[in-house]
Amino acid sequence: MMFRRGVRRVTLDELFDEMDLYGFEDFEDSQKLTLLNESYFDIVTREPWPFMEKLVTFVVPSGVSQVTSGSSFKVRNDNNQLDNSLTNPVLIPFTEYTVNSVLSFIDDSNNIVMTPERGDVIEKNYRLVNDTSTPTRYYFVGDDMYLYPQAAGDTTYRLYFLQLPVAATTTTGTSAWFVPARHHSVVLYGALVKAFLVNDDPQAAAFQNIFESRYQQMRNDIWMNQYDRTDTIHTLSDSYDWAY
Repeated sequence: MMFRRGVRRVTLDELFDEMDLYGFEDFEDSQKLTLLNESYFDIVTREPWPFMEKLVTFVVPSGVSQVTSGSSFKVRNDNNQLDNSLTNPVLIPFTEYTVNSVLSFIDDSNNIVMTPERGDVIEKNYRLVNDTSTPTRYYFVGDDMYLYPQAAGDTTYRLYFLQLPVAATTTTGTSAWFVPARHHSVVLYGALVKAFLVNDDPQAAAFQNIFESRYQQMRNDIWMNQYDRTDTIHTLSDSYDWAY
């Protein structure tokens, strides 16, 4: 039994039992898990949810330019240094983080807000110059994130990002999901919609409406976490609308 924010985390077995109540006892547990995970991914990829956010402070060693390898980066527990070459957490303890999207990237040592750039812009406009100054930009090549130029000395950075969602397994259970426990019913209703569609059951439309209604309730709960003042609208240049 697991708890989060005072609400008991629903187990996979309990979700399987609830699907049985709606007439899907003929589905194998592995099939139910597939539908639940598909529903979960549908939910967490719709918008940049606050429960997906993570803030990590780490040190990039001198001469290093690559921050993430694929969608992940590793930070040593002893000295907080970035080291993506680590493979054995027993020999050298480390924490691995997975990045879906960057929200902000700050050079804490030099008080610099790093500027996102397209990789091709770096290649054509900057890399031709032998720049050995302090990095001020970051860019992506595929899922790999880089500094430009490379770190001139050991530098502390703060990376604020959306985590990469992962599927629940029979080993991890629902603890793999970022959706708060109090909103796991949204995942259930999304799975039920898919289950009804598998059976070509017209009830799918009705449950789609239930899912969307419950989803909206979750939005209202998650996004409004303060009533102290209204949101402030900030004006940004057009370049911030580009895809990086």
